[in-house]
Amino acid sequence: MSIGTRIYAELKGDRVIWMIVAVLALFSVLAVYSATGTLAYRERGGNTEAYLLKHGFILGLGLFITYLCYLIHYTRYKQMAPWLMVIAIPLLMYTIFLGEDINNARRWIELPFVGITFQTSDFAKLALIIFVAREITRHKDYIKDFNKAFLPILVPIVIICGLIAPADLSTALILFTTSV
Repeated sequence: MSIGTRIYAELKGDRVIWMIVAVLALFSVLAVYSATGTLAYRERGGNTEAYLLKHGFILGLGLFITYLCYLIHYTRYKQMAPWLMVIAIPLLMYTIFLGEDINNARRWIELPFVGITFQTSDFAKLALIIFVAREITRHKDYIKDFNKAFLPILVPIVIICGLIAPADLSTALILFTTSV
């Protein structure tokens, strides 16, 4: 059995989404390889493979994490939602005060021992979307009641978006309009 056949047999769920993920991953390799040529000559003496290998490592790690998240039953995310918010808020606060300043924006933190930076707002976006979905499900019986259904969800949305806004107003506004 070939690797492709084995992977195809292992992946359940929406295979179209998995194909889209694979195509985007392949295109990202091409985009990164072509975009880092000038940078490689300026900083690494023309070694474009270093950037390609770094991107391949990050891409592989991302696909592995995606697969692990796929293995988790969706009801577990409902249980994790409050904890994700508890993690997201201090991460955003840490980023505001002690985050990495890259291209005149303090949106990043560096993961220790790995040397990879990531935007805490990306984690907060996922946490907020999972939290809002959980709360809508919990309040489904009185979803049309503004005070019982909407107001309890609005406070976390404002907190998360308010913490994202100083560094990245466009992300905060898009997340706010998506969540509300």
